[in-house]
Amino acid sequence: MKKSLINICLASLLSLTAVSVANATEPSFYENARSLGMGGVSVTYTDDYMTLYRNPAGLSLQKKTAYSVLSPTFSRNSDYSNVIDNINALNDSDTAANRSSNFRHLEGIMGKTGYQNWSDTAYYISENGFGLSIRYNDYQYYTVENPTSPRVKSSIYKDTVFSGSYSRPFEDENTNLFRDKATGWWGVSLKVASRKMTETSFAARDFAALTPRALKDTDRTGLAFDADAGALWQLTNPMKTTFGMFIGNLLKAKYSDETGRMKRVYSVGASIKPLTGEQERNDKLLLACEYIDDGAHINCLNKIRLGASVKLARGFHLLAGVKGGYLTGGLDYSWNDLTFTASTYGEELGTRPGDREDRRYAVDASLRF
Repeated sequence: MKKSLINICLASLLSLTAVSVANATEPSFYENARSLGMGGVSVTYTDDYMTLYRNPAGLSLQKKTAYSVLSPTFSRNSDYSNVIDNINALNDSDTAANRSSNFRHLEGIMGKTGYQNWSDTAYYISENGFGLSIRYNDYQYYTVENPTSPRVKSSIYKDTVFSGSYSRPFEDENTNLFRDKATGWWGVSLKVASRKMTETSFAARDFAALTPRALKDTDRTGLAFDADAGALWQLTNPMKTTFGMFIGNLLKAKYSDETGRMKRVYSVGASIKPLTGEQERNDKLLLACEYIDDGAHINCLNKIRLGASVKLARGFHLLAGVKGGYLTGGLDYSWNDLTFTASTYGEELGTRPGDREDRRYAVDASLRF
């Protein structure tokens, strides 16, 4: 009975991931530099705080109680400084010289995008499968499009999310899955999220009167209550094969009429540790794959993510992966309770893999106790 239920759940989730229901630029889930360096995979590995946001079932696998008040993440693309400098130089003075200056500034960044995202997370994770967190996330995206009919757009989202997560093993800890014994865990998160945002778009006729405030004013606000759910199964084989599934923003809760709704996110994935043998050898290599659908109207190949983590020395890992058809990479270093990660990744701005890459860079640090 339980095996049939698991198969039904997996089949249902896979069918849902084939559907795209929206197209928006706002962040639908949160990632850190480690995940981005590994191609964006994170639904099956559970040894850092991101399990609170990408699969709460992983809380049951935490080895010890830990907390942190400082876990910042910062990411930016290569054109952000150029784009934001030209935007900050805009002026609405009603003079011919100013109108000409505004056009020059925006023409200078025609076809470019400016992306920046930073966040900080404070959390508490118990070894008993319980977690609390509060996260602030500031997302900025600017672009100037279409040389024949120029238009400047901005999207800014400032989110504060408070969540409580809980995880437990399934009643029967040894489930028959894929003809092998497996241990399974489930997890849920309840969260309250507030959002301040703006989405603006101005045509060329408006350029003369534009100011940075017009593009950055987060005058739309809202508050929402929602939930996430996830599950993990780990086969009892030497490679510790793990399968995971996650559904974020189950209720698609509305912030407000002017701010819109949360985007529902589906992901399924698997990971293995192919170097069998002693525990130290087994931990040297992790390979993972994942399929994520956040509702964007993009090609299915853009939703496939592949990642790897290679342990080069004690506390030092090399990260690599493929995200939306673009290579990712990074370095992760841990020393006692301090972790530092730097990574680079590509984001697809078009509708097909290879249309238009936006190269981005991310760093984060975490001090846990």
